[in-house]
Amino acid sequence: MDLAKVVERVKDITGKIPNEESTKQHLILPILMALGWNVFSPDEVMPETHTEEGRPDYALMINGRTVAFLEAKSIREKIFANGRINSKHARQLTRYCFDKGVDVGILTNGLQWALIKAYESGKSVDERVILAVDLTSQSTDEAIERLRWFSKEKITNYQSIPKGYSKIPTPMPSRTISLPTLQSLRPPTVSSSENQKFRTLYVSAREVQSLPPSAVPVSQLLEVDLKGYLPTRLFVNFDGKWYEIFVSGDENWPRVRIAWSSVTAMAVRFLHDQGVRDFPFVGKYLSKEPLSANIQYIAKIGEWYLYGPEGGRQAVEVLNQIERHTGAKIAIEITTNSRR
Repeated sequence: MDLAKVVERVKDITGKIPNEESTKQHLILPILMALGWNVFSPDEVMPETHTEEGRPDYALMINGRTVAFLEAKSIREKIFANGRINSKHARQLTRYCFDKGVDVGILTNGLQWALIKAYESGKSVDERVILAVDLTSQSTDEAIERLRWFSKEKITNYQSIPKGYSKIPTPMPSRTISLPTLQSLRPPTVSSSENQKFRTLYVSAREVQSLPPSAVPVSQLLEVDLKGYLPTRLFVNFDGKWYEIFVSGDENWPRVRIAWSSVTAMAVRFLHDQGVRDFPFVGKYLSKEPLSANIQYIAKIGEWYLYGPEGGRQAVEVLNQIERHTGAKIAIEITTNSRR
């Protein structure tokens, strides 16, 4: 069953879903089936399993072992609101998990999905969210990339979920919003103040079978006059596989989208999520410490400070340095400014 088609159908019929039971039947179970769960087998999906804390809606099992409890809510009940999880429902779910020694639980209303650790010392339930998906706030590609971690194949590998995926999605900006200027994206001048807030972004990635013909390797763009051109898609080859990279969230960086000023941060964030920590020093554009109080850094990712490239030439040069240093391959699809 094609997950993309199921997700699109789920979004199309939400207006016809009045209650929790119809949410389960028409939204949640079809998505579970598309994720590889046999919802007709009691050996994989068992409704109303008993715990001392109550009965979760479903127990998801592999080889006789419960790997996750799923608590379903009506589509009319929000799982996420104002960038936070519904703590009442989340605590209910984690009590089920803790009682039976189940590591993780799934909380969903069919459109919003959260994967939550049952327990982690010193962390609140909000801090134990390790995966968040919102079909109404993300593109289908972005949502699918995250949803796949709920699959039968991947759910037991939840420790490998990129940290950025715990960020609760917020509504996507309209595609008609004009590109913010570099000046409007810059934070206040870097100082030694401990309260300095840097912008950052989070990304999701979708594996592609091959690099599309429209994408150009950055090494081939080094001698190209990019004046009047804008990036529209970013691709990174990591461990022999090509991925298309999307912006999926931000902190202190409103309306961020792919642009020359953000494309290097997108590449660094993706590689950082994959465990890469050794990046090249590229002057003010990429460094491990602020070089000057007069440089207005646009983002901080891990230990690295990033300055937004002023244009295509600077962005391509930085990406080329990242490519050569990390061994990853990077390509960009570009278009003329008039077509954006």
